[in-house]
Amino acid sequence: MHTIKNWFWPGVITIALLTVLAVWFLTDPIDRELTETANNALESENTWASAEIDGRDLTLKGIAPSEEALATALKIARETRGVRVVDNQATLLPLAVPFSFVVTKSDEGILLSGNVPYGDARAKILAAAENAMPGIEILDEMAVARGAPQGFFDLVSFALAQAAQLTNGEVEISGETYNIRGTAANSNDYDSLNAALHTALPGNGKPGEVKLEVPANTSSN
Repeated sequence: MHTIKNWFWPGVITIALLTVLAVWFLTDPIDRELTETANNALESENTWASAEIDGRDLTLKGIAPSEEALATALKIARETRGVRVVDNQATLLPLAVPFSFVVTKSDEGILLSGNVPYGDARAKILAAAENAMPGIEILDEMAVARGAPQGFFDLVSFALAQAAQLTNGEVEISGETYNIRGTAANSNDYDSLNAALHTALPGNGKPGEVKLEVPANTSSN
């Protein structure tokens, strides 16, 4: 019996140490491989989500642009081979109700504020503003949010075109309601602005407050 003890316990201890060392050296590579696999899968469908792996537990992080995008990312994470548990720590973009967009024109330049959809929307709006009002300084204070109404970009393009005909003032989109207040550059622009507002507005827009003036030294035809 004494002989058995002499070789048995040292053998058990050796195996235990080797197991601990194996876990120690293999855990990080496994984590890295799973992290890379999960993130590659997520990136193929979106650019907002990321995954962190601890053992075989995956933590999903990021700000989802929509409930559908979040559901897709969760599905990808759960179906990643080797992942045991998914901890969803991702959040949704805030929902703006109503979804608003404001163009303010003054002697200092153009201020764009309100909400902008996720993605390339900001770049598209800034490009449209520069095209409508070239050479004027543009300040961007738009905040990314969910809830943009259908036809939002069409109504924004219309708003920017009308803002270009003002010397100063504000064009506001609130949901689908279109408001404009300010001073037209001249009597021709005043007539053009009013005429456009008496036709069907783009993007399902609905006329709201209209308060236009002509410069003091001119008059409308």
